[in-house]
Amino acid sequence: MRFRPMPDVPIAIGEALPWTVYDRTGNALLVKGQVVDSDIMLQRLQERGLVEDGGGGLRTEGARTEEERPKPVLERPTARLRDAQDELQLIHRDLLAGTASKAEARVRELAETLARDYANDPEQATGLLQLEAIDHRLSRRLMHAAMLTQVLAEPSGLDKKRCISLMCAALTFDVALAPISEVLAAQNAPLSEAQWRAIQTHTTESLELLQRAGIKDQVWLDAVLDHHERVDGTGYPRGLRGDDVSVEARILGIVDIYSAMIRPRAYRDAQSSRVALRDIFLERGQRIDERLATLFIKELGVYPPGTMLRLASGEIAVAVRRTSEGAHPQIRCVIGKDGAPLAFPQVRDSHLPEFAIVEIVSASQYRSALGSLNILWSRG
Repeated sequence: MRFRPMPDVPIAIGEALPWTVYDRTGNALLVKGQVVDSDIMLQRLQERGLVEDGGGGLRTEGARTEEERPKPVLERPTARLRDAQDELQLIHRDLLAGTASKAEARVRELAETLARDYANDPEQATGLLQLEAIDHRLSRRLMHAAMLTQVLAEPSGLDKKRCISLMCAALTFDVALAPISEVLAAQNAPLSEAQWRAIQTHTTESLELLQRAGIKDQVWLDAVLDHHERVDGTGYPRGLRGDDVSVEARILGIVDIYSAMIRPRAYRDAQSSRVALRDIFLERGQRIDERLATLFIKELGVYPPGTMLRLASGEIAVAVRRTSEGAHPQIRCVIGKDGAPLAFPQVRDSHLPEFAIVEIVSASQYRSALGSLNILWSRG
């Protein structure tokens, strides 16, 4: 893509933009027709590396040197997540082809990157992936699962080494299903015999692919093999019961259920986080470990970060941070009552009647209207 200088015509405060505005990484900050309504808003745009689309491609800011350009106020976690997703797709491809050179080191490096993002800002790390839960792309779903394991890993007493092993398992536990995962998500018809067999054997086949690539970490391998085992003995492939199922496999089983339910399928809409957590709650102490299920629900909260909400005002907001009051997370409005995306997310207080949370709405319905997701978790 060719980059060209910004035009000399300044952005006018209070007037509709004639083009879409991006940051340097290609994230849309404002779309054509939106309004920059204050000097502060314009300053924030410039801090984020203002570029614009004048019809011939993205254009960078002027001829200033890199040293002269404003330094970004935020790192770009969305860009890192895109890079991580691309790398995970390549790892899956190589594992399936039997050509995965240094597979263990590659997966561990990816897990450690995600773990650092989580340690830096758990709300943003999980919230960004929650907002991206708009399809059933395997690499995206397994990255979300890997991040969600951290919600339970530390409170469950796992040390850092086992936390990383668990994240590695989450990044690879369904690798054997990669060739058919999108077909299954798009399918309305009942499973064929071959598809049913693939699902029933995917845990052992995923294990074999990892072992063939030279992976020997037993915590990782056991979690992959046993993530469909259930504490009441009704799971597969070995029918394990109770404490015979490792803590890591039990954690992975819970996040697998949650991350799958909140994604759309051809035969059903995405389930809301509230419905997914309710189902986990109802299974606790039966098929799902009661302590871990209760802890997972407590840690995620009523409205997990990244949940999109309709307010009494008619606006659409995103839950960005949990609070001690589960029913009142920190929220930022992203779409106005007129249905138009806001130039910058606006803080709303759900304690106020006009901004009361009415319902959870589907991210797939509104995700395309959002600009840069990084801004949602800005503390500025």
